[in-house]
Amino acid sequence: MYKEYQGKLKSHVGEEKAKEIIREALYLMSLGTNDFLENYYLIPNRRSQYSVTQYQDFLLGIADNFVRGLYALGARKLSITGLIPVGCLPLERTANFKGGHACNKEYNDVALSFNAKLDNLIAKLNKELPEIKVVSANAYSIVNDIITRPSAYGMCYLLLLSLFFYILYAYEDDDDDYGVFCYVFFLPLIANASHKQNKIK
Repeated sequence: MYKEYQGKLKSHVGEEKAKEIIREALYLMSLGTNDFLENYYLIPNRRSQYSVTQYQDFLLGIADNFVRGLYALGARKLSITGLIPVGCLPLERTANFKGGHACNKEYNDVALSFNAKLDNLIAKLNKELPEIKVVSANAYSIVNDIITRPSAYGMCYLLLLSLFFYILYAYEDDDDDYGVFCYVFFLPLIANASHKQNKIK
């Protein structure tokens, strides 16, 4: 599909301009949420095939190949988002009967270790691929701080976070565009909320 888009772009603006647009564009990627919550933890045979560590490495291998594929097609600027505190998503807390509906610590620990590995992958890509610029858009700490210190952010930002979770979780299986919208639109607002709050302190 992306190759098809590139073909249409070249026919519309010409070869050289298309190359410039592709090279200067910022590519946004997110990975991990569906893979763990809707796959690894939901489908029993996944856990029999892979340990958590093996599954993390499996996903990161796919991400590595995907980025290198984009690079071969001309992409040079990428922002990659890993996992937020997935154990604090509303459905996961609702299902956590034994933990009194608190955040699922196991899931959050997996998210943290996955994000650390993702940061290592990003450093590797930046080292091995000439002219590429890959950044980590790690939203874990921002979202976790809002969850653990809600009174520090006020009702407006809590509503924003609730809407973020709703769109991310409710629509992620039906239309990936909603997930992209969620990350692109809401995460900068949440990050801005955190930045402003830190300046006030």
